[in-house]
Amino acid sequence: MFIASFPTGPWQANCHILANATGDDAPAVVIDCGVAAAGAVTSVLQEHGLRLAAVVATHGHLDHIGDSAALANLHRVPMYLHPDDMFMLTAPAAGLGPGSEPLVAQVMGSLTLPAPDDLRHLVDGRGFTEAGIDFEVFHLPGHSPGCVNLRIMVDGTPIVFTGDVLFAGSMGRVDLPGGDLATMRGSLRRIVETYSPQTSILPGHGPATTMAHELATNPYLDKEALA
Repeated sequence: MFIASFPTGPWQANCHILANATGDDAPAVVIDCGVAAAGAVTSVLQEHGLRLAAVVATHGHLDHIGDSAALANLHRVPMYLHPDDMFMLTAPAAGLGPGSEPLVAQVMGSLTLPAPDDLRHLVDGRGFTEAGIDFEVFHLPGHSPGCVNLRIMVDGTPIVFTGDVLFAGSMGRVDLPGGDLATMRGSLRRIVETYSPQTSILPGHGPATTMAHELATNPYLDKEALA
């Protein structure tokens, strides 16, 4: 499987491109096409002979969806998002809190984002398939109400795109609108109970890691922290 991951935009959010094969106009999925990500995504698609099949968002914060709808509409493909984060889909300042409007306008040149022409909802426990890739959806709120993790299997090994729920050595912030520490702890407990140690973790910011490493070193996954 082809997986390209790279940080984009002022918040250096990780964008991921997945495909079962490259060349010959093979279909690909983009996860978290954030601020200023569309150009880099287009370059990767062209370099590897890929055709965009879908855009998926782990949650609705601007740094993860900034270019998502525009790119999906340009390629006439669906965009996936959990319905609980719909409130910030076209009004990104709603996800950043009062007083964030000047920042949004500076970063995006507008206070609004385009709506996707084909919006599809991510639902906990309901998988979906795009570009021949089977995705499992885990609704894990706490950072935002509609945060999800996306799990795929590659040669028998699970890979999870954790967005801003779980990072290498840390967890997502809980102080933005819709964030909640107790809810985040519940989501992290579910991760600990569900993901096998051999799971590869590709987060929304920072380096990749493994579940085994996080269980051994991440203080937010400690039993006392999750009590």
